[in-house]
Amino acid sequence: MGTILGLARFAALGILFALAGCVTAENSLSQNDIAGMKLTGVNVSFTPDARVQWEDGIRAYATTKAIADDQIATATDTPEGKAYVRNLLAPKIKAGVEKAMAGQLNGSRPVRLEIVVKNFAIASAVQRIMIGGGREMTADANLVDARTGAVIIANPDLRAFLMAGQGVLGTAVQAAIDNAATQGVAEQVVDRYGKNYRDWLLRRA
Repeated sequence: MGTILGLARFAALGILFALAGCVTAENSLSQNDIAGMKLTGVNVSFTPDARVQWEDGIRAYATTKAIADDQIATATDTPEGKAYVRNLLAPKIKAGVEKAMAGQLNGSRPVRLEIVVKNFAIASAVQRIMIGGGREMTADANLVDARTGAVIIANPDLRAFLMAGQGVLGTAVQAAIDNAATQGVAEQVVDRYGKNYRDWLLRRA
């Protein structure tokens, strides 16, 4: 047990250095532009073909419908099941991005952040043992004028990615890390996405 916990602490340090997302969009706003803005809200939506792989959400839906474990995959792959999972996930994304942006935009021009999710995937323990996988979110981030809805600046396909332990040992180490964490895995992914956007918008290294 001591060995696993030691490995967990080591892996946690590695994960901290692997949290950066891919940021490629150009930020053309000046510091004065940014200083003049006041964030009044964050809206979250999903593209029609958005991929959401989130076991907690799927199981929550299965529980509401009393779906047996051996029928979950089929029963939840429906428009109703997908809508339920998205509706459960959206408030988490909204709250996480709002937290990351809290206190950052304090000007007078009201702006709103529109997050359009294209992919949210948390590889299950079984997947990471068998074929590997990580934890990620990709979404368009559009900052718009709150009065007119006009886009001020867009960051399409902004991505957040968290490494996760692979294989039998790596999955066991990851479970120890997750159990000791103060945030759930979904919240960690959203937190990283929000910070990636904040740092891009404010030109932080």
